[in-house]
Amino acid sequence: MRFVSPLLKQAVYPTLHHFGLLGRITPPGGYAVANYHGVVPAGYSPEEMFLDGNLVHSQVLRAQLQFLKAHYYVIHPENFRSCIEQGRPLPPRSVLVTCDDGLVNTLTDMLPVLQSEGVPCLFFVTGASCGDNPGMLWYEELYHLMRVRPLTTLDSHLPAEPCVASGRSESFEASWWSTVRRASGLDAGARAAWMDFVRNQGGPPQVPYFERRWRLLTITELRRLSESGMSIGAHTLSHPVLSLCSEEEARREIQQSKIDLERALGRPVWAFAYPFGNPAALGEREVRLAREAGFTCAFLNVEHWSDEPSDPFVLPRTHVSRDTSIPEFAAHLSGIHTRLRRMVGG
Repeated sequence: MRFVSPLLKQAVYPTLHHFGLLGRITPPGGYAVANYHGVVPAGYSPEEMFLDGNLVHSQVLRAQLQFLKAHYYVIHPENFRSCIEQGRPLPPRSVLVTCDDGLVNTLTDMLPVLQSEGVPCLFFVTGASCGDNPGMLWYEELYHLMRVRPLTTLDSHLPAEPCVASGRSESFEASWWSTVRRASGLDAGARAAWMDFVRNQGGPPQVPYFERRWRLLTITELRRLSESGMSIGAHTLSHPVLSLCSEEEARREIQQSKIDLERALGRPVWAFAYPFGNPAALGEREVRLAREAGFTCAFLNVEHWSDEPSDPFVLPRTHVSRDTSIPEFAAHLSGIHTRLRRMVGG
């Protein structure tokens, strides 16, 4: 598939899009879900593409929303909720727009585009946004800290990385991800204390900080987002790799995030999104815990299109990144991308 994917992206999908074919295909199951992680804020120049690549530029977001309005029926999250809870059918070729993490740029830079295009969104935020000083996502901050200064012996305070082959050199990104996985094995309090040690080893390092790029929403900003007509879902308390947490900690991360957000917003929080949202980050246990917490449904961050009805606690989404073109966007939403990959064994 390594050689087929560029061909699909650069030739096949643009051709299908040019002739209007991708805009007429009904997704498996009858609907699709597009997922974002925020917008590149005005005045910010992307510096670390490994992380910044998850954000889209506002003009790209606008073009994609206009494509959705032209070729799909954009639904309000509450209509999607009614579909799951009450079995109400969705209009043909429905699409739901979602956004993970709760960065402040979702309020300052993404919301104006959504409002001007008349598109509602389901925002998944962490419990950190129930406070006045939410800071950064811990794993993004860790990325910058490790860039500035090696961890030296501090990683010895972390649980061992399971199933890792020894004797192989790692890229920086692989080393960082291994550390994220290991730190996810700590409970939230122990992880926060460990992050304090990392920040202060040899004196506080200078971490690049453009507020609207990195900071999470405060409780006041979260309420403004909710009061704007957007829907809010839960994304755990602290965004760990849930599959590496103890069962007690995973349950607390999932259940308490629902409780805290409902208390902060004064309204039900019915949807959940698994952090990282791929098969390595969750399993049957996490699905069970989301169901037991009282959510109506839960979302992945990957596609697994099937002709069978989806389990409402493993709902697929199309992850939109900085370099997702309109033809590629259309191919993923329609399910054509997954079907073609299966045909060639990818």
